[in-house]
Amino acid sequence: MYIAKIRVNQHTCSLAKATENGQVSMELLEYILMNDEEALFLGRISRMEGNPRECFDIIENHESTKFFQILEKTKTSLDFLAVIRDTTGIKAFEESYCFIKPPIIVENGNKLYTVYAPEISLLRRAYEKLKRVGNWEVIEVKSIDSKGVRLTERQYAILKTAYEMGYFDRRRKVKLEDIASVMNLSKSAVHKHLQEGICRLVAKYFRSEEFGEGE
Repeated sequence: MYIAKIRVNQHTCSLAKATENGQVSMELLEYILMNDEEALFLGRISRMEGNPRECFDIIENHESTKFFQILEKTKTSLDFLAVIRDTTGIKAFEESYCFIKPPIIVENGNKLYTVYAPEISLLRRAYEKLKRVGNWEVIEVKSIDSKGVRLTERQYAILKTAYEMGYFDRRRKVKLEDIASVMNLSKSAVHKHLQEGICRLVAKYFRSEEFGEGE
């Protein structure tokens, strides 16, 4: 298993566009792919300098924005929901069997993705797809020791079912909908548990970094 941090310039996304001036930074805390072209984001603006209205105007008037709603504003942050007609970055990773670990950091017109992949070859596949998205660069890639990782029963069951049905094969044999049907769950629930299950594979890595147990 590998974990990578990859910065992608996504000028086609209104959220990235709103940060181009360097005065705004945001975190995309969660996302759901609604279809091939649209994604629902729960986001947080963590830094805002200058006039907030300018940022909101860029987002609301951009062609990629279908919906934008402010949820909660505090002295230090602002939470929002947005439906964006740009799934290119997410799909470049997920179609290459690389799974995104939120939050996605958005600043200076770029999105910083943290992704985990079972094999380096799958990261290379994602890199090829990113060429159609925009300029990108690999910040770091590290190998992960997954020994001792514990999954919940639901995460284990979904990951095992996905594996046995060929979801992780080089040529994917099934879609999320197929796994959802077998597990009697919604597509979004399967997607969530797959993400969280694989995310646990990196937990040991992050703990070892925190306590100085790395290489």
